[in-house]
Amino acid sequence: MSDERMLEHALPEFAQARQDLQTHTVREAVIRFYARHDARMDAAIHASPQALACDKGCSHCCRQFDVVALPVEVFEIHAHVFRHFKPDALRSTIQRVSSYVAKRKGVSEETRLSLREACPFLVDNSCSIYPVRPSVCRNYHATDANNCEKSLKEPFSTWPTTYVDDVFFTAMGSAAGFRNAVAEQGLDTKEYHLSAAFLETVQNPHCVKRFKSGKSAFVKATHTGFNQAESSRAA
Repeated sequence: MSDERMLEHALPEFAQARQDLQTHTVREAVIRFYARHDARMDAAIHASPQALACDKGCSHCCRQFDVVALPVEVFEIHAHVFRHFKPDALRSTIQRVSSYVAKRKGVSEETRLSLREACPFLVDNSCSIYPVRPSVCRNYHATDANNCEKSLKEPFSTWPTTYVDDVFFTAMGSAAGFRNAVAEQGLDTKEYHLSAAFLETVQNPHCVKRFKSGKSAFVKATHTGFNQAESSRAA
């Protein structure tokens, strides 16, 4: 049943993304995907009888997890930052990202979970890359902010899941459809830790060339172990 609900959104997105990737650049394709994805999410949220607790200024989820992103998403964030950030803001961003990555180098997953440091792209409790934030950030939602706060303060405790099923399946299906369309092009669709991948892109412009040639986009940045085959049922 859950697969069927995901497929409702995965299949149309796969078809649209496949067409985009044949007629547009990869960067243009990801922006077009974001527009469709956000529209699907907005429709699911508005149709839900249960209100979401997420609101501007709430950043619990930005402090709980190491954000992950596809290479195409990392490259769009890199382009956005270098295009729109003023020199001081750009330097500060790169410094925060460098510090964030250094603290996590070589640590265990348990230690990583306990750090609870804000995402380096979070500035004044607001996402500085909001227009190009990766799909995983667009997908996060909750109906109980108190549980989010408790989870932030007590990372190894178990708290009730408070997401909305229809919103969840919409988000996961849509994202899977796009990811599979990118994978069909023979391109890297592993989910990398965003900060490390962004920093590697800053330091090594050959990341884009590696990606376009069908190789793993990043050499130093770690990924979550996502396997393209795992999402094959979604498209």
